[in-house]
Amino acid sequence: MASTNNHLSPSMDKDIKVDFSPESSQHDFITSTEPLAKLSDQREGFPISSGGSYWRSIVKELLKNWKLLVIVLTPILLSPLLVAQQPNEQIAKCLYILILMATYWCTEALPLPATALIPMFLSPAIGLLGAKVIAINYITDLNFLFVAGLIFAVAIEKWNLHIRIALRVLMLVGTRPKMLLLGFISVTGFLSMWLSNTATTAMMIPIAHAVVIEMWKQKKHENENEYPLEPQNEENGVAVSEAPPTSSKEGEEELKPSEMSPKFQNLGKAVSLSICYAANIGGTGTLTGTGPNLLIGDTMSKYFPESDDITFGSWILFSLPLMIICLFICWVILVVMFLGPRTLFCRENDAEFENEGGKLVLKREYQKLGKTSCPEIILITFFVILVLLWLFRDPKFMPGWSSAFEPKFVTDAATGLFICTLLFVFPSSFPGISGHKSGLQLGPPILDWPTVQKKLPWGVIILLGGGFALADMCKKSGLSDWLGCKLGVLDSIPPSALVFICGVVMTFFTEFTSNTSSASIFLPILAQLAATIGVHPLYILVPVTICASFAFAFPVATPPNAIVFAFGHLKVLDMVKSGMLMNFLCLGACMLAINTWGTAYFKLNTFPDWANITTTSQCT
Repeated sequence: MASTNNHLSPSMDKDIKVDFSPESSQHDFITSTEPLAKLSDQREGFPISSGGSYWRSIVKELLKNWKLLVIVLTPILLSPLLVAQQPNEQIAKCLYILILMATYWCTEALPLPATALIPMFLSPAIGLLGAKVIAINYITDLNFLFVAGLIFAVAIEKWNLHIRIALRVLMLVGTRPKMLLLGFISVTGFLSMWLSNTATTAMMIPIAHAVVIEMWKQKKHENENEYPLEPQNEENGVAVSEAPPTSSKEGEEELKPSEMSPKFQNLGKAVSLSICYAANIGGTGTLTGTGPNLLIGDTMSKYFPESDDITFGSWILFSLPLMIICLFICWVILVVMFLGPRTLFCRENDAEFENEGGKLVLKREYQKLGKTSCPEIILITFFVILVLLWLFRDPKFMPGWSSAFEPKFVTDAATGLFICTLLFVFPSSFPGISGHKSGLQLGPPILDWPTVQKKLPWGVIILLGGGFALADMCKKSGLSDWLGCKLGVLDSIPPSALVFICGVVMTFFTEFTSNTSSASIFLPILAQLAATIGVHPLYILVPVTICASFAFAFPVATPPNAIVFAFGHLKVLDMVKSGMLMNFLCLGACMLAINTWGTAYFKLNTFPDWANITTTSQCT
């Protein structure tokens, strides 16, 4: 809030002595020959000089509170939709909620999860859908699948398994710049498939920062032989530190990126960008990797109930090769832009970076974890079992194990929750195993509920439910049918060109709002558009869903972008230049994927019978 203190300028009449600071009494003695009206204006906080400055201060205050203006004015400006009769009353009401939520999501005037709760009270209030009908969308099978993935991620983070994996891979690839970049991209992309992209970035960026800083220190003081390794911090073989690695010891002055040589500064920029880009790309690799992937499954089940479910296995078989291609594109772009084109092929360009500083940092941080603990081994075992169960539940190219049950009785959510429940039961250590305390008593369970309750991102779950509710309202009100009819004029455009245009729009839109919010707005409309123009729905929905995660150009686009930008290596222009190139090349890779193995796998060259739905609204 702006300060309410008003101080008179030196040019004012010197006989006026007024103190408007909060510390001053309301009954200050005032000696003045000015009219009482003028003093009254001063007492009320009005500027004494001119009316123009008063209005400027009003405008300034309003601009400071622009979010409040958006919250208040948007529903008022949209209110004519509540009484509109064209195309019909229900469509107009749904359009009112859609535009209102889209505005709040794009501007972030309200927190994203708070906006996602709007359908729960606004839909029944304006007579669109009842609260019980809306509430079902917030706890669906797909939402529970997301919860299962998040719970398992909490277990991984609790025992620092993700840090061990990251450090081990980075130690293997070494600290040559282009290999270091490849290591960070590979590790971040893999972890982001299973953990949230925000948590992955927050864990990886301090490691990257420490490695680059130590490499520069070692180069700067190359007469020193090595940095001493810190002693192991181990309790019964289990790492107990929850904090991520840091780049400097306690009491040691932190080296600023600006103090490094230009080449090391560029290396720092490339490593930082590699982490946020790989985190965004990695989320596209699995069905639980990010919110939009689950939204496409919900959209298909609502709009095309007779269609085959999108399973964890079917999604990963399509998206994993695309994810690898996009990660490779990311590596090439960052190497060429920040390390030079010759670095891709010539080892001589790495000579300036050759030292042991980065390796020592990785070894030091790895030794802090101690030996591989029993809980980590158990988690790896459960992880492999869970992935195999997901992949072979219904792999499409062969009968899956779920065929032993009634159709659609067992889902990916049921499988994930079963494994997660075992984590609350399975002991973290056994008698006779290294690291176990003496005696015959079993260790505590791998996971406990207070840890889950503390670390589970409940806001993301609500946001996902809000997207499901919005899709349900669009379907039942007839809004998606009506918009599909209006967009039916696009049937003259070749399907591949239409998909490319939709991908460009989504890629641009997601730079300014969250990927889940973007998918919530577009997917219901595009599902109906596909049915209207006779194109396989997945041919449009799959690439657009993946493009919702291609937000590379601006710090505000995604939390990973904001995290790496806050670390100080980057300027906005650095992210914009590489991010725009990433956007278009990854979009091109997505188009390649959907028109090659995607078409063959999902049979996209035919229009399925289950997509031939009858619209209920008038195209007027």
